[in-house]
Amino acid sequence: MDRSMWRTRALTLTVCLVLAAGCLAAYRFLSRGDTYEDPIDLRAADWRNVEIPGTLCRSPKPIRLRDGSAINVPSNFDGPEPNFPQDVAALTDEIFYGDITGDDRDEAALPVLCANHDSTAAGQRAMGILVFDGGARKLSVLGTLTSRKPRLGEPPNLLKVDSMKPSGITVVDSFYREDDANCCPSGQAKESWVYRQGRLVAR
Repeated sequence: MDRSMWRTRALTLTVCLVLAAGCLAAYRFLSRGDTYEDPIDLRAADWRNVEIPGTLCRSPKPIRLRDGSAINVPSNFDGPEPNFPQDVAALTDEIFYGDITGDDRDEAALPVLCANHDSTAAGQRAMGILVFDGGARKLSVLGTLTSRKPRLGEPPNLLKVDSMKPSGITVVDSFYREDDANCCPSGQAKESWVYRQGRLVAR
């Protein structure tokens, strides 16, 4: 066998060994679950400094929270004047976790309040719960939950998560009846949403 054939075989063997080593390393990497598609651990997210959609507060662009709030956010809510800016607060102490998609990973429900800039409780314009999924290493919103009861008070009706499980999410809706003081909605009801085809649908 001449030298050129030996060199060809040696080169082929070297390439095969390199490929085998690469495959073994990739297998070990993937077996740990450390892939670029790993979902975000929502329980470890910095909720006081995330970007949230502007839809609830009628802002034309996403809202960046700083230490749990955003001040003087552009909005098309009417206050003392048309298109009055909003002060936005994320109620991070009330954030709730649970698996509603059935993938054995928690989603997160973040309550958010929108109010006319520098206003009192009477200037609160909207309250809702943003439900986040952390798939594909990015935050995505599965739905924005708002009260289904008529708004009879100056402030919006208030929602608080009661449970999150694969069948969906249930909230307690504290709603205002006529003549209720701004501090104290007297009505209460439970409302539920189910997870279907990537979004939350009212039950």
